[in-house]
Amino acid sequence: MIWLSLVAFMVAALAAGMIVRWMREHASRYSNGMPQRFHLGDVPRVGGAAVLLGMGCSWVLGVAQSQWWGDTGSLRLGGWVGLWLLVLLPSAVSGIAEDLTLRLTVRYRLAFTGISGLLAVNLLDMTVPRLGLPWLDALLVVAPWLGLGIALLAVTGLPHAFNIIDGYNGLAGMVAIIVCLALAHVALQVGDRGLAALLVTLAAATGGFLVWNYPHGMLFAGDGGAYIWGVVIAMASISLVQRNADVSPWFP
Repeated sequence: MIWLSLVAFMVAALAAGMIVRWMREHASRYSNGMPQRFHLGDVPRVGGAAVLLGMGCSWVLGVAQSQWWGDTGSLRLGGWVGLWLLVLLPSAVSGIAEDLTLRLTVRYRLAFTGISGLLAVNLLDMTVPRLGLPWLDALLVVAPWLGLGIALLAVTGLPHAFNIIDGYNGLAGMVAIIVCLALAHVALQVGDRGLAALLVTLAAATGGFLVWNYPHGMLFAGDGGAYIWGVVIAMASISLVQRNADVSPWFP
């Protein structure tokens, strides 16, 4: 897990550095009339591409380690990681496309995160089986579609919640790291090392991005980064409940 985190950090940091070096002129196209914007000057906001690259490389290497190189870390990463990437791609690609073109309207970005939500529900059988309150748990048993709706809402909506706070140096990235590490701790407590590895490597990739984002805002995560954080954190939160309840067939 440690070496995967190092890979995620280094790949994200190098990719972010290249974006800072080569896309500053492109940043001059961004509007200054944005209420969440606290920085001055032209700052690229394609940091999400660096986060996605760092995280994706570490996830692929983690699967290769588990399947072919001897699973020394007992991560048990397999085909389900590819499904997670497939679920993530519509949101991530739409966010990065908006960061590059500034032409993808809110309704289309919401539609793409909705597609990620639908893929999570259909491909990964994600649902919320319980909420910890007896009367709500009884309602979920009677109306299982409600659990599906909550999962769909979480995967669709959380990316946009992260997008609101992207614009202040280090804020969105630090929130993402704290949440990822907190969820990874819970995953380790219940013996889910695979999910913990995915979350730790996302935190590491975010750290590589933060090298260029805090304390000086030379690069922002943009919609792409916010959508990556939101989708992965939403799926991880739902998966922890599912795996602990032994209701999902996708995880060992």
